[in-house]
Amino acid sequence: MGDQFGYAEGDQTNAGRDAYIGCTFNSRVDGEQDESESPDHGSGTAKAATGSGIGVVAVLGILGYFLFGVDEPFPTHSDPWPAGVKQEAVVAATQGWLDKCQKSGSASPANCPQSLAETSGDVSKVRWAFHGNALEAAVIRYNEADSRFDVLGTVVTVADYTVRRDSRRDVTPITYWANVHWTDGRLDVQEVKEHSSLSDPEIAKQDPKQAWETVEAKLKDAFTRCVRSANSAMPAGCPKWTPPPGATKAKWSFVGDPLLTARPSFDPKFGVLHIKGTYGLAVRYNLLGSTKSETRMTNYDAVIASTPAGPVVLEINEAA
Repeated sequence: MGDQFGYAEGDQTNAGRDAYIGCTFNSRVDGEQDESESPDHGSGTAKAATGSGIGVVAVLGILGYFLFGVDEPFPTHSDPWPAGVKQEAVVAATQGWLDKCQKSGSASPANCPQSLAETSGDVSKVRWAFHGNALEAAVIRYNEADSRFDVLGTVVTVADYTVRRDSRRDVTPITYWANVHWTDGRLDVQEVKEHSSLSDPEIAKQDPKQAWETVEAKLKDAFTRCVRSANSAMPAGCPKWTPPPGATKAKWSFVGDPLLTARPSFDPKFGVLHIKGTYGLAVRYNLLGSTKSETRMTNYDAVIASTPAGPVVLEINEAA
């Protein structure tokens, strides 16, 4: 994917068989490995549990499932993997299915983790993009009784779509659970669903440490495009501020430098960068025959994803 601007991270006797996947765009990076790693059956990197902390978390997850209606807990241990099955094959099968989900033009594709909850009208022209390196730091566990691999990971879904001729953008960080069956010597993805549970194992992706100068330039360009493309409201993916209903001939401009006090922070769970700063926005418009103007000074949170082609601004939101 090229450069884009978006107006568009108790004792466990089987813990040594749990696979934790780490990867970057160009090479594999194993996260939090220890000496319990075992090469048997392609089970991948192992992460041994210590103490009873994992057991307590698992109990909390089960209680949440029954008492509060949250999702079923992700498996807490893994059985021995089938002979000959490699970690890379499970990753590739899951990635292949996520690629199909990304290509779907549906607002809520079957057996995929993403969906749009749009209530203001019929949705059309849906285009999905996934960010945050969906398989990095993913957890893989095998259920021998069901011949099934369970894969837990995170991804940031971006949907560009149209409602009543208005272009809109939805950016959602989600945790997914993929069910991959091992049948007749082949891996078959049954579904990838959105998931949330108190007992989910930690997913911690590595900060790609993008150069601040490159990120800063992309964000400045994003703010510029927000203003240049604005009409009666900012484009999708830009700060959500509009003049009063009935206003016409709106002209927008920024007040000051939105990068002056901006600072970045990396979200390891979803693998994206957040930049928080302050921007000033001015708008002049006509309303009931009179020319009026408003100025707003507020904080923002910009979400930026790393891609092989460089950083991509997903959205700019107002922040506290």
